[in-house]
Amino acid sequence: MKKIKLVLADGNRLFVEALQQILEKEMDAAVVSGASCGVDALRSCIDFQPDIAVVGEVLPDLSMVEAAKEIRRSVRNIRFVFIIRDGSADMLSLLAGMDSVGAVSQNCDISEFLTALRSVARGERYISAGVIEHLRSVSSDDCNGDDPLNEITHREREVLYWVSHGLSNKEISERMYLSEKTIKNHVSSILRKLDLDDRTKAAAFAWKEGLPLLPEDFFSQPKMN
Repeated sequence: MKKIKLVLADGNRLFVEALQQILEKEMDAAVVSGASCGVDALRSCIDFQPDIAVVGEVLPDLSMVEAAKEIRRSVRNIRFVFIIRDGSADMLSLLAGMDSVGAVSQNCDISEFLTALRSVARGERYISAGVIEHLRSVSSDDCNGDDPLNEITHREREVLYWVSHGLSNKEISERMYLSEKTIKNHVSSILRKLDLDDRTKAAAFAWKEGLPLLPEDFFSQPKMN
């Protein structure tokens, strides 16, 4: 079987070297480059054309989001696993635009990291519970108060989530155990509050804000303090 080619990028050189040793031992993977800054990561990805880039949030020159965007512009079909410390709304939007992507928190154990990496290698998406909880706070409690989603209620966000996945009012009503009329009213309220013309534009707005990234059971989970 062909080995998975990886580029590792993080500002902590010792971390990169330790991770390289673990990956080459625990997975059928070849770490073709270890980079300690975003520019070096970009060069390595262009030169080696890896299957997956593992990008940490601690980069001295570029943010994680900036580094990933530059790499995506230059390398087709590359996949990412992100090691997230703080995250941001920009990160949420970036993840939402990727079909196959992994994201784990900086304090995850190696077992979970390997699970994320293997999932992405199979073309799947893996977002860890720790990252999901952070995305919950980004989505619901934007500390600057300028998150556009703050204009709608938690229930309306859930409706918008399903709208963004292409479900009809009837299908959403069945998933949320509400009447179709109630869902229709929620959709109308969403369009009015967000100043959008139709549900197609509402779906596009949701994707821009990263809402479809969240797992299906996100809205049914109790928020952690």
